[in-house]
Amino acid sequence: MIGIAGSVFLTIGGGWIAAILFSIGLIVICARGYNLYTGKIGYIRESKDLLKMLVYLIGNFIGVFLVSLTVVGAPAATLVATKLAIPYWLLALKSIGCGFLMYLAVDIYKTRNSFIGIVTCIPAFILAGFEHSIADMFYICCSGILNWQLVPFLAIVILGNAIGALLHRFIK
Repeated sequence: MIGIAGSVFLTIGGGWIAAILFSIGLIVICARGYNLYTGKIGYIRESKDLLKMLVYLIGNFIGVFLVSLTVVGAPAATLVATKLAIPYWLLALKSIGCGFLMYLAVDIYKTRNSFIGIVTCIPAFILAGFEHSIADMFYICCSGILNWQLVPFLAIVILGNAIGALLHRFIK
């Protein structure tokens, strides 16, 4: 679903409409109970949950990779090149921001059975330029860019999304 949302984002070329339509991906994920790493990481409670998160990450990567086979092109390459130029400290902050908003979006859905958190938090993280690990995996797969910079980039975004999602435990 994130691959499909990313496809829409690339087709439209960003902006408000793309950010709002990206929400459809998380709406379907929540409504159908699918396992999205960034939607689950904020709920880990014990060490065995970390293995589940790894399985979700691998499954999410396979999903976005398969969707990326239908969408390859210059818009993704330009987007990924821009993302790879972000300084690591800023990348970490942008990833934490996304994780925080993703947790809020999912938690509002879970606790209130409402999509309002999704249709507000998802466009907010996109328009703020925050980094979403699974969406970034999709854009990378579409871009055709394969270099050493991808390893620390994805590691920072995955970890930052987790930190952002887990912040709720410290601010309640």
